[in-house]
Amino acid sequence: MTRLFTTFSCLALAATSFGQTPCENGVADGYPCSGLDLLSVRTVEELGGGQNGNDCWGWVDPNSDREFVLFGRRNGLSIVEVTDPVNPVYLANVPTATVQNLWRDVKVYDNHAFIVSEAGGHGIQIVDLTQVPDITAGPVELAATGAYLGFGSAHNIVMNEASGYAYGVGTNTAGGGLHAVDVSDPTNPVAAGTYDGAYTHDAQVVMYDGPDADYAGKEIAFCFNGGAGVAIVDVSDKTDMALVSSFGYANSGYTHQGWLSEDHATIYFNDELDEMNLGNGTRTYIADVSDLDNPVVMGFYESPNTAIDHNLYVRGDKIYASNYLSGLRVSKIGPDGNITPYAYFDTNPESDAPSFDGTWSNYPYFPSGNIAISGFTHLFMVADPNYVPTEVAEAPVELAESLSVFPNPARGLVTLSGMPSAKRVRVLNAVGQEVRAWGRVPGLQGLTLDLAGLGEGVFLVQAETEGGQVRTARVLLQN
Repeated sequence: MTRLFTTFSCLALAATSFGQTPCENGVADGYPCSGLDLLSVRTVEELGGGQNGNDCWGWVDPNSDREFVLFGRRNGLSIVEVTDPVNPVYLANVPTATVQNLWRDVKVYDNHAFIVSEAGGHGIQIVDLTQVPDITAGPVELAATGAYLGFGSAHNIVMNEASGYAYGVGTNTAGGGLHAVDVSDPTNPVAAGTYDGAYTHDAQVVMYDGPDADYAGKEIAFCFNGGAGVAIVDVSDKTDMALVSSFGYANSGYTHQGWLSEDHATIYFNDELDEMNLGNGTRTYIADVSDLDNPVVMGFYESPNTAIDHNLYVRGDKIYASNYLSGLRVSKIGPDGNITPYAYFDTNPESDAPSFDGTWSNYPYFPSGNIAISGFTHLFMVADPNYVPTEVAEAPVELAESLSVFPNPARGLVTLSGMPSAKRVRVLNAVGQEVRAWGRVPGLQGLTLDLAGLGEGVFLVQAETEGGQVRTARVLLQN
């Protein structure tokens, strides 16, 4: 979230104490919905107070499989048991380490919570979560069991549980770039290195297991850098973290956050200011990162909704996006990476305006399949009634007979339809010369491409299938 806010609170989807409220006829207890049932809802006042809520994450007790939401607030962190998501229980409060602040973010490693804030001098609060299941009468106040003060303020914290390293981003060190901390011994964190290539607003760090064999097994950071676009950084050596590549995209406002597909071939990300600055609908950008040295922005999928997007996460074949005043929006990722709407829960029925209010984040990784939604004023718990623990990939959709381009004539941006996927897309000018090409296309249906800069005239858009068939659409570009 950019520094433009005034108030905020965490929304997590849960049913009231009277029981689960199914989504029927597009509504659950007054909240517009589709495909998601309301389990419970709690206000920030019920969960510790403070002027606003913010981020959330989840933790599962390894001994009992009980599920807990970690809900950030302006004045601290709430630990809420949601094993019974219809009746969430507020068990513990972790007060802020220094002063109150709008931003508070949390991640988990080895049964410890790592909490940061943009409050000055806050550093990382480290809390042993294994003491939480023993609380019988809450809420109790928990003290930090460890701390890291190698930086003071931080916009967010990124955790790579596979390596045992945490990364402060947007800190008061390294120009706001990556600040790596060895947390393999959770209560004795050790500074590991910094990378000052650009201010990083948010990131995902993984042990790379994707198509690019050159980086197999390396620790790679995918950084969302505000006005500087997206950067891919090799962080394997914390003393010498190195830029692999970076990229921007047309009409960018503020590259906010994103997440990799589970095969590490595609990245989905959002822009926090384009809806407000350009007046477009909510956009989810998509980039092919199968070659880390040469990432390609394919375009974006645009919703007719005008709300600003904030945090999104990928689990299996779905994207879970928290979009401020339009709430949680779930999309289905097709076999070739294309996005289609799947379900939603609108936490703020009064408006879908491009305004900084409503939801902040969500946590879709509970084994139960229940989803926590956090925001300015509430924590919601919701459920997908069609959720199954192991999701089976759907069979590929049969190829349509034609490729369509809209609008036509066009001025730069065009949207494709009529066929779901292709292994290659290229653009030819009037004399048959290739003027633009994409070597891997994760999905066509509804994908918007930027053809700006090609000049005026008639162009051919060609999509080639895996079987070698070519579909062609003619488009007239105008200045």
